[in-house]
Amino acid sequence: MRASSRGFSFIELLVAVFIIVLLTGVVTLGVGRGGADLRLEDEVSYVANLLMFASTEAGLSANDHGLFLGLTVENGADRYQGIWLQRFDQGWASPRVNAEIFGPLWFEEGSELRLTLDGQPDIDIQEYDPELNPTPQIVAWAGGEMTPGALEWLDQKTGELLFRLEWDLLGRMTALPGGEAVVEDPR
Repeated sequence: MRASSRGFSFIELLVAVFIIVLLTGVVTLGVGRGGADLRLEDEVSYVANLLMFASTEAGLSANDHGLFLGLTVENGADRYQGIWLQRFDQGWASPRVNAEIFGPLWFEEGSELRLTLDGQPDIDIQEYDPELNPTPQIVAWAGGEMTPGALEWLDQKTGELLFRLEWDLLGRMTALPGGEAVVEDPR
């Protein structure tokens, strides 16, 4: 008897390729948002660490430090920027030490920032003009205190709250994914 060798038909190959493409698309969509979530979580953690470092630096140097949040128009789109400042006798200016740490802070595109400070009216984040000498909204005082408040990251398209970073008078940071505290399982 003669064994006949038979390969895949053209239709079977098309179906196999279609299934592979479909699975790749589903995985890419899932990983794509997950990657954005991880970048946002890293950004929130980075900002929290910088604020704590600024608070420590303010106490050690006996000079107030602060963060000014502003908007910059880049390629026709708004982008948020943080400018670190230090109080000198003449007013607020860029810190002269730790310039690599206290360099400009660029926030990820696609998010809108909302800043609230305890006991103050709503903060409107204005366009940053380097010619003006801005006063920081968030201040780490030389005495160890910090302006208590919160910074929220919202989805620019949907307005959904993605992350909330809160801090108190003593500079203790709390990062809240989706704006809500993560409840630990008591077991």
